[in-house]
Amino acid sequence: MRPSILAASALRGLATGLLAALVMMSAPPLAQAQSLGTVTIATHLDVDTLDPTQNINTHQRWVYRHIFDPLITLSADGKVMPAAAERWQQIDPLTWRFYLRKGVKFHNGEPLTAAAVKLTVELMQKTTSQARSYYSRFKEVKVIDDFTVDLITEKPFANTLILVADYLLPVPPKYFAEVGADGMARRPIGTGAYKFVSWRRGDRVTLEANRDWWNGKPKADRVVFWPIPEPGTRVAALLNGEAQLISNVPQIQVDRVKGSSAARIEAAEAGALPIWAGFVVDREGLRDKRVRQAINYAVNKQAIVDRLLQGYGRAMGQPCSAQTSCFDSTLAPYPYDPEKARALLKEAGVSNLTLKLHFPTGVVPNGPELSQAIAADLAKVGIKTELLQDEWKVFAGKLFDFKKNQADLGDVFLMYYKAGPTIELVLSTVLVTGRNWNWTHYSNPKVDSAWDQAESTVDVAKRTALFKEMAAIVRDEAPWLFLYEPLPLYGVSNKINWKVRSDEFIYVEDMTAR
Repeated sequence: MRPSILAASALRGLATGLLAALVMMSAPPLAQAQSLGTVTIATHLDVDTLDPTQNINTHQRWVYRHIFDPLITLSADGKVMPAAAERWQQIDPLTWRFYLRKGVKFHNGEPLTAAAVKLTVELMQKTTSQARSYYSRFKEVKVIDDFTVDLITEKPFANTLILVADYLLPVPPKYFAEVGADGMARRPIGTGAYKFVSWRRGDRVTLEANRDWWNGKPKADRVVFWPIPEPGTRVAALLNGEAQLISNVPQIQVDRVKGSSAARIEAAEAGALPIWAGFVVDREGLRDKRVRQAINYAVNKQAIVDRLLQGYGRAMGQPCSAQTSCFDSTLAPYPYDPEKARALLKEAGVSNLTLKLHFPTGVVPNGPELSQAIAADLAKVGIKTELLQDEWKVFAGKLFDFKKNQADLGDVFLMYYKAGPTIELVLSTVLVTGRNWNWTHYSNPKVDSAWDQAESTVDVAKRTALFKEMAAIVRDEAPWLFLYEPLPLYGVSNKINWKVRSDEFIYVEDMTAR
């Protein structure tokens, strides 16, 4: 079997790491880097749980990554690197073997063993876990010995390492047996650079440096995650020194940060959180793809990018964002064409259409303004829109309510997905029939087949062709109102060095003092 590109990348990263280790052993000790002290990160959302096996949203994993070490991790440039596992190899087309570092301990002194990896995967496969759609791919976790574990997939899967990197965060079996899922959710124990201190819901998660961390002295003494949903208040916390890093800076606040001597704006080069609106395609009025196409023609996406994002973004016309492996540069966004929209609605025999447009607070930047812009454009082609707004936790409850088939969700809902290295995993759960993030109820056997084949092949040319086939079908059938890719903006204190990663991952160990 040909080695996957990711496996090759991983081995190159491992070789680089080993070489660096040898150099460090022979070189004189370096001066101790200046401590960052307390680093406060003001985020746009609060965490729902501190159990890394149950909720895998990006803003949750920002916190988890500091408490827990992954088996393997992604570097800032997307290379697979060792972490709690010092090396790995592919045994056969279905089996990946991971060799754990010896001497790694959880914060309570419990050793990290293969049993912890097995338990963690089992917890991620529970029906309550958001990770289930990813981790159901593993049919078995086989403990070889205390420090060797095999992850065995149901069928060949080219992106197994990406599925594991920064997602599989081992939890301690003995501690979990003592406190259960509720205890892990409230008082987590990991092997990471920082230990849990406290969590006040709606306020702060406070962590302190793990002085016994296997990877050396942590960069900061304390790390605080502070949810501040209101953007202006978040910016104020940055400018007055209460926070050293803030997420989701709205474009309207950029000049305020730039005009300060205390902080600066750091922007990503590409959008990792594309914004789109899902159509619940089996709802009355949305079953005909001509109606969904008409809505795409009716909304002036470039005007929204220019006005709401002040140019910090690009219009989108397919499911894959521009930085991803499945992006097809030949597929242009739907042009703004109200006349075409009216013609398609007439052809579909649709008139007096009223839609409920649902959006969450905080998760989608400029949600109210974006919804109003969409509604105004739709009104011009004769579509009435009722706007519904919920706090994220309430919205998420309706979004993930598959028992009621998303009955309490609007006909159209604003959402995002996480792009970057895990794009194929994320998009497949949203677009493939029956997967547990398929909130639109979209189903197309050709799309399902393309994903299935692409996920199992290591032939880059074949994968690219399959992705282009998928993207063209989805663009034509329009289960989404394709909107835009905002360029992520972060506010950063001038006291620290930090750049936005392509995957927008926040990890204090990537920072240094200025």
